[in-house]
Amino acid sequence: MATAIPLTIERQLGDGSRKHTVPQQVKIGPVSVRVLTIASLASLLLFYLAQTTQSATTSYEVQSLGEAQQELVEDVERMELEAQRLQTLGAIQQGLGDSLATDFVPAKDLKTVE
Repeated sequence: MATAIPLTIERQLGDGSRKHTVPQQVKIGPVSVRVLTIASLASLLLFYLAQTTQSATTSYEVQSLGEAQQELVEDVERMELEAQRLQTLGAIQQGLGDSLATDFVPAKDLKTVE
């Protein structure tokens, strides 16, 4: 058998009359049910909105990082082509050596046609 402990205003347990106890049943009326239903739906909608916003923000950040990565890949390819071009020019100049300076004859008198 369970023992009931009355909660009184005076916070005393013992013999005597109970002046106040906590009710064991909670009665909810139709207005309270509506308020609780609306509050529950509002909290669910706010949770859904927060999740959707977070997902959209993450998606935008991923897309932005993907575009930045693509730009960097294009820059690397462009720089590799530039390095190859400069290496080719250096090889050509080394291959020609001194003959590049001696093959040309400076022009002395230039005549122009008017």
